[in-house]
Amino acid sequence: MRFRLLGLGLLCLSSLGVNASELMVHNAWIRAMPPSSRVVPVYLTLHNPGNTELILTGIRSPRGRIALHQSMMHNDMMRMQPVAQISIPAHAVVKLAPAGLHGMMSNFSSGVPAEGDTVPLTLILAQGEPLKVTAEVLNLGEQAEHDMHQQH
Repeated sequence: MRFRLLGLGLLCLSSLGVNASELMVHNAWIRAMPPSSRVVPVYLTLHNPGNTELILTGIRSPRGRIALHQSMMHNDMMRMQPVAQISIPAHAVVKLAPAGLHGMMSNFSSGVPAEGDTVPLTLILAQGEPLKVTAEVLNLGEQAEHDMHQQH
């Protein structure tokens, strides 16, 4: 009888797991760069309306390899450093944006993504299933307009 109750208790606890599908992604975009570029930045806004922290461990795309990075000032120079993961606290918004956290795409499978392209991204989370989104390739001016339209 004890083992049945223990099993039932464990089953109930397992159903309380983190639901990574609660993560909401807004304003996914890739900065348009010249065709000779070796890397292009990937930006997006992550909204976690849930009660548990979520951890982004990577971003994948069939168009190229994407590494997570953070830009920060060091000795009066902006430096970019790789990060292993990005925390999205409960009830918080985390922006991957210029001069901060971002993805960096390289090793392009079919050339540098061009302005107007859409690029499939898969967000890899420590919890739950991967989340698929599409990013638009925009220049900086278009990005500001894109963000305004996404707010509606």
